[in-house]
Amino acid sequence: MTNPSLDAYQQVFGMAGLANRAGGYNGLGIQLQLQLQYDLSFYFNNVPPVKIMGQKAPSTADPSVLPVLGNWDLVWGPALVEEENNNVPTGVADNALYVVKCDAVAFPGGPTLPAYVVAVAATNPSSLYDWETEDFAVSEVVNWTTYNPSDPTTSPYNGTDPYISKGTATGVGILLGLKSPDFAASPNTTLQQFLAGLNPEPGTAIIFCGHSLAGALSPTLALYLKENKNLNAFGVTLVYPTAGPTPGEAVFANLFNSKFPPLPPGWEEQKGTYQSWNTMHWNDLDVVPHAWTISELEKIATIYGQATSNMTPYILQTLQKMAIDDSSKSGASYTRIQNQSLPGQLQTTIKTPPATLQDYMLQLAVQHVAMYNGIPAAGPNPQVNGLILPQPLPKPDVVNLVPGVTAVTESEMIIKIINQIIEWILSHYTLVEKENATQNIEADK
Repeated sequence: MTNPSLDAYQQVFGMAGLANRAGGYNGLGIQLQLQLQYDLSFYFNNVPPVKIMGQKAPSTADPSVLPVLGNWDLVWGPALVEEENNNVPTGVADNALYVVKCDAVAFPGGPTLPAYVVAVAATNPSSLYDWETEDFAVSEVVNWTTYNPSDPTTSPYNGTDPYISKGTATGVGILLGLKSPDFAASPNTTLQQFLAGLNPEPGTAIIFCGHSLAGALSPTLALYLKENKNLNAFGVTLVYPTAGPTPGEAVFANLFNSKFPPLPPGWEEQKGTYQSWNTMHWNDLDVVPHAWTISELEKIATIYGQATSNMTPYILQTLQKMAIDDSSKSGASYTRIQNQSLPGQLQTTIKTPPATLQDYMLQLAVQHVAMYNGIPAAGPNPQVNGLILPQPLPKPDVVNLVPGVTAVTESEMIIKIINQIIEWILSHYTLVEKENATQNIEADK
């Protein structure tokens, strides 16, 4: 078979996006699990059949996928969790991951090797659990030297040891605790158990990837497994995180950088801005990777220009102040792991500068997702090539839904994001009132 049109970086990024598919649905955990597995059967070989959808044998990837993404087999998972808020199931996929394998991946500037990819799902915009427990939980930190994934206890920052945010610590613990269901690939095993049972060929690579929240979780998960000696059987260990917030502070970032250099020995540096391993790639107009470094958070209220209505600038400035306050509380200075910015472009089909919070959120959503994947032409609007993928991966002509599952539209996603931010504002109500009073006093003066 000829090489796929996407290079290894783009293939891995595409597979990170596929891990997010469950975020586009509502349903019970078991239904969402089956839906994600069914969706993956379009892209990968040997996905166990989802019998309720009429599948009777392991999958063969759709012919439209192979020339683009290459020939990959599902080997573990997918595994997915639906959490609870106050003993009430969330009704969405809060975390998910899966593992695929290809017998021959041509690495740009390097050799052709067998490779495994561990793909971690991003924040589900519909999951308040994700937002509160993983994304926004940065005011407390966990000492990496004593980190226990099953009990991520926080402790005061001592200024010496590496620390990660409580949210990152919680998320990695959830991923390590997930088991592949008995109807999925490599059933009834955790990721660590699956990796321990492998006997890969010499030189085999393993790559961890994820976007957004998973841009913080995937490098942290890889570092944990590496330090725990779970990856010793692999010849090459790589990470390809995108659009991620900072998982931890400066000592942790330096630790990660020392364990994961941008290129394995002997590999040649590539020219593309997206073409480096063990590097967090981010769109410079994407709000999410501006968290949680204070100097970067100070840019987010006006990242798309000064909002024009009376209320929107106040809301955005208040959000920015709250984010900076949360980032500062522990005393740890959040610092990006080694990273590479990508040149974004404002989408003029959205009102810019924003007049309303919805304008801001629409631009944010485009910059955080579509600008990495590419935007197909629509009506008078021309095609926009993405910062990593030229255009989105092929999709089925018709999306079939597992009984009990409903799809979430893009508009509904935007509304959910706005609602989650409103919830966050309400959770910081005292700070909002204090800021409001301060601004009123300044206005009176």
